[in-house]
Parts: sequence; structure tokens; C-alpha cells
Amino acid sequence: MTFTLPHLMRDSVGMLWIDDTGYRVLDLAAEHLAHGWNADILQENHPDLSLAQIHAALAWFYDHQEETRRLLLQREASAATLLSQIPESPLQSRLREVKAARC
Repeated sequence: MTFTLPHLMRDSVGMLWIDDTGYRVLDLAAEHLAHGWNADILQENHPDLSLAQIHAALAWFYDHQEETRRLLLQREASAATLLSQIPESPLQSRLREVKAARC
């Protein structure tokens, strides 16, 4: 079944984007959840998006909250895994040593 969503499009891997803006619906949903930003505040922070585009993204989010939250949790877990694989930098080592010396 083919469907169209005003102001929203899916890419070849199924990711939902706001028109051809470079904004993923998932990212706006994350900002909405993390900061409690409504459509007006989202537009203040992304003035290149129209209110119609933002409302379309939020409407999709509210219709797919479980899926969106699952994707956000997966993204967070993936980021944590990647960060854990980065070796400690010389600055981090030095700061840890300084902190330990002060205690």
C-alpha cells in the first residue's frame, strides 16, 4: 500500500524526513520529548521549518509514539556503545590523575 504524508517523506532505508529539509522526524520528536518544546518553540529553534512541517512531524510522532520511543532508545544505546569504544584521550587521563591526586 502506498501512502503520502504531507510535508514528510521516507528515504530508501525507511527513515522519515521533513520534506527535503535535512531534518528527520525522529530528531524533532527527540527535541520535543527531551525539552518539552511545542511546535512554536521548535520553530523558534528551527526557523527554516514551517509550522505546518513541524505539526506534520509531531502528528506522525503522536500516531507512532511506541515506535519512535523504541527508535530513540536504540539510537541512545548505539551511541553509548560507540562512546564506550573510544579510548581515553590524554587530556581525560591527565584530568583523572589530577582529580585522584586531590582526593
